[in-house]
Amino acid sequence: MRKRHLLILPLLLTACTKGQGISLRPYEDTWGTPQDFYVCHGFNCTNRTPASLNEQEWQMALSPFRTPARDAADERSKIAQSIGLIEKMVQQKTGMNADLGEATTFERDQDQMDCLDETINTSRYLHFIEKEGVLKFNEPADPIHRGYFVDGLWPHNSGAVMEKATKERYAIDSYYRDSGHPADIVPLDTWINNWRPFQSARPDRSSDR
Repeated sequence: MRKRHLLILPLLLTACTKGQGISLRPYEDTWGTPQDFYVCHGFNCTNRTPASLNEQEWQMALSPFRTPARDAADERSKIAQSIGLIEKMVQQKTGMNADLGEATTFERDQDQMDCLDETINTSRYLHFIEKEGVLKFNEPADPIHRGYFVDGLWPHNSGAVMEKATKERYAIDSYYRDSGHPADIVPLDTWINNWRPFQSARPDRSSDR
């Protein structure tokens, strides 16, 4: 049986700068390593399940970077592919159910991930990738946020990277795709204006945070 741990640290939403999202400070001391970390799920990182990728699996997760990136955009594509590979291996190694895009079965399946879970997990994976020294054009950035109800939008968060040369930020958004698919890469100015990869068949819900 999988052992789960409760996380009681609060998630803080801030609006100090355009698009700034949850604070990762509560998690930075517990990022772990690819061989020993936790995966958040069950809404707001309420549940954490231990996960581990052995060296062979981790090198497979880094396989998109075996060919050097041509430019910043190509590198972001490799990042998105790597995130998808990590998600798939984490699901297989933990025995968790597949995480479906937009957490449509959330109420009856606590293995599903809302966007806060996705944001924390993606940010952790970005940290692991950066530590490998494979990034030349981009670096992990603080999570991004949109929607404050008063502006007519539901809150939504995402992991992000920043292009080193231009300082432009890009969403690395894993929420809308099933686990194992490459994350969506979207410029912040586009993403923050209620970007969605498709018109969802279901109405917006408070679990889309």
